[in-house]
Amino acid sequence: MKRYTTIVLAATVLVAAGCKDNPVANPIDLPTVDQLSGPLTIPALQFIATGVLAQDRASANAFAYAIEGGIFARDVYRIDASEPRFVQETLGGNPDPGSFAGGGAWAGYYTAIRAENAVLGALGNLAANQFSTEEISATRGFIRTMKALDYWRVIEMHDSVGMAIQNDDPNVVTDIKCKATVTAYIASLLDSANADFTAAGGTTKLPFKLPSGFTAFGRNYATVSNLVLFNRGLKGKVDFYRGLDRKNPTPALFPTAIAELTQALGGAAPGAVPPANFKNGPYYVFVPGGSENTPNTISDSKMGLNPLVKDSVQAGDTRASKIVSRSATSGFGIATSITYIGAVASTANQSAPLGILRDEELVLLRAQAYIEAGQLANAILDINDVRTNYGLTPVAPPDKTTAIDAVLYEKRYSLLFEGPQRLDDLREYGRLNATYLRKETPTDPFNAALPVPRAELNARGLTTNPACTP
Repeated sequence: MKRYTTIVLAATVLVAAGCKDNPVANPIDLPTVDQLSGPLTIPALQFIATGVLAQDRASANAFAYAIEGGIFARDVYRIDASEPRFVQETLGGNPDPGSFAGGGAWAGYYTAIRAENAVLGALGNLAANQFSTEEISATRGFIRTMKALDYWRVIEMHDSVGMAIQNDDPNVVTDIKCKATVTAYIASLLDSANADFTAAGGTTKLPFKLPSGFTAFGRNYATVSNLVLFNRGLKGKVDFYRGLDRKNPTPALFPTAIAELTQALGGAAPGAVPPANFKNGPYYVFVPGGSENTPNTISDSKMGLNPLVKDSVQAGDTRASKIVSRSATSGFGIATSITYIGAVASTANQSAPLGILRDEELVLLRAQAYIEAGQLANAILDINDVRTNYGLTPVAPPDKTTAIDAVLYEKRYSLLFEGPQRLDDLREYGRLNATYLRKETPTDPFNAALPVPRAELNARGLTTNPACTP
């Protein structure tokens, strides 16, 4: 009997849940990926592209990615007397691969990846006279970029555990590949997408509509010239972490990451990115209400912040406004009386957009790359570009260690509740341990990654994480 992984099983459902923000496709009409058997038409491409984006949005908005990375990074608490796993499988013990806390950030992304593969395959079977050559190249570049983002999100949360690289034939069970192999594949995919954008030409627009989160926040990412910025920003991020990888470092990639991040920032010199651009980037938007929509999952009355988040804010930092009081709550060995302002349960917060990759993050990533490349003066310029925007005086770190301390401070408060970036940093800088951090509970294992989900193990005939393969 042929063994099927959950990668395949997950893809038998609809590509996406609903999205009222999408003005074109009714969610209940979205096709499954298997329905792309005939010539690809513009309406069919619209439906499936909407589905790809909605699936990625749903996965990025799920607990395992949106919240759990912050818990592992010691910034976020979720204390729920009726659900101990929010603590016991994060700060109090190891994740169970069969639970929502331990088995996430996997199947949803593979559903999106299979849909992306289907679109890429369908671009070879087009309805006559519906697409220009440039539009086909632009579409291929966009789908490849989103596919790379989906792979990045999975490896970000599974780290050295590894992940599978989906074969074009979804019935083929592929090995669990090690992180360095996966990130190299992601980097290659992004470069292929960038070549597609070059072939399309910067003024070409995608032949389908994007949700408003891709068009309303400083740039219109339906235009290839702006998609190049997104693609190069993601590539610079991936290459920086490939260079920093604590197990397989590649220092030669730091200058490459600097060049890519600079291109993504429009060529801006160190310290010269206008603060008005910091919020520019693609976002996911949420429209709560009704069975077809989900609110921003961060808006949750049970959410809280680790008290150390408030204790560590420097005097005068206007980002302290992100931290607000809440009713004191405790349980399972932790306690808090503060929360993130966006976590306060309200209609406005349920609708709050979620940034995918903002220019402010790119500036700070470039500062990190400059530090590792030995260009401390340039790193300080980028650090202070962000720092002074929030009311703080410039800093002048005298050495690499204090410069890393400085950039990690800025990233912590600029990107609070925006993803697992701090987890990425603590892990790669070797700081996710008792040398740098306190134990949050007596049994705190300093979790750094999620395991392969139980359903995936079962489909492979395994009971524990397999050793990843190069």
